[in-house]
Amino acid sequence: MKISPIQRFIRWFGGSNIGRITDVWCVRWLSFSPIIWVFTKDDKSGYNNPCILTSTGRKTGLARSTVLPVFPTGTGSLLVVGSRGGTRIDPHWAHNLRASTQTAIRYRRRQYAVKVRSLSGDERDAMFAICCRYAPVYSRYQQWANQYPRTLPVFELTAENGTLFT
Repeated sequence: MKISPIQRFIRWFGGSNIGRITDVWCVRWLSFSPIIWVFTKDDKSGYNNPCILTSTGRKTGLARSTVLPVFPTGTGSLLVVGSRGGTRIDPHWAHNLRASTQTAIRYRRRQYAVKVRSLSGDERDAMFAICCRYAPVYSRYQQWANQYPRTLPVFELTAENGTLFT
């Protein structure tokens, strides 16, 4: 697995406290993620709108926020993928979502309470294909994760108040 210098920097910066704080601030106030933007430019894929996902930590009980690219389903809900770059384990936020299906997102500068559903089987595969159309890098992450073996989790986010995401 060859990693470009830009990807190496983005992974380092995005994983640092200052990187996470900067990214959350940018998405909250500008509705733009510099980390997602640079990473998609390096990967030569299209920019995907970000959200700030805030869930309750399963161990601490504290609110935890992370910036994620989201993908519209076409039916009014959004998808997020727990890729963690195709590594051996799922990201912490994915474990938190499994522990508590109630969470909130900030999407396009608006706050929404959302219901979370972990997808599996054929439904997961169909929704994962949608995500891969927006961001082809996810198919590569799944190939890397297959060596462990791990299936990248896909979550569907639906607004509790019935608002349709477009």
